[in-house]
Amino acid sequence: MGPPAPPMLAPQRQSLPMPPGGSPSRPPPPPQHMQMNVPPDRRSVPPPIPRGGTAPPGYNGYAAPATQAGVLSVIYGGEKIAINKERFVIGRGKQSSDLTLKDPNVSRQHAMVEFQNGVYFMVDMGSTNGVEYNGQRIARKQITEGDAFRICDHEVRFTYR
Repeated sequence: MGPPAPPMLAPQRQSLPMPPGGSPSRPPPPPQHMQMNVPPDRRSVPPPIPRGGTAPPGYNGYAAPATQAGVLSVIYGGEKIAINKERFVIGRGKQSSDLTLKDPNVSRQHAMVEFQNGVYFMVDMGSTNGVEYNGQRIARKQITEGDAFRICDHEVRFTYR
């Protein structure tokens, strides 16, 4: 057997000086002359104010939410019904619909009026016979004053007045 091996020593960790303005886990920011001027994301910039100089109160460049025009109501069969919930269902089912259309061609839950982000939409709920607006089948459409939709042989009209 030979002479005993020298004892193993753990390597010592050296401490590095702290960089100015940084931390050991994060590199320091680049010098002022190397920083880039990045313009803000265009999507976060609101549309310009319309011609005429001043914006109307509450103007954000988009159509006014339906709630500012008044309460939305549906007119069907000579009756005016206020829509006072976020999902107002139109269909054949008495228990599952807020507005019942007595017609075997109408699905149990045919369409709904959906209130989302301050705007009302007519939404087809995957019905067999669809929802039409101006003779065209729609899947989803924003509701404006006086809009009339056809559900099979039934016309439902909307008003904010």
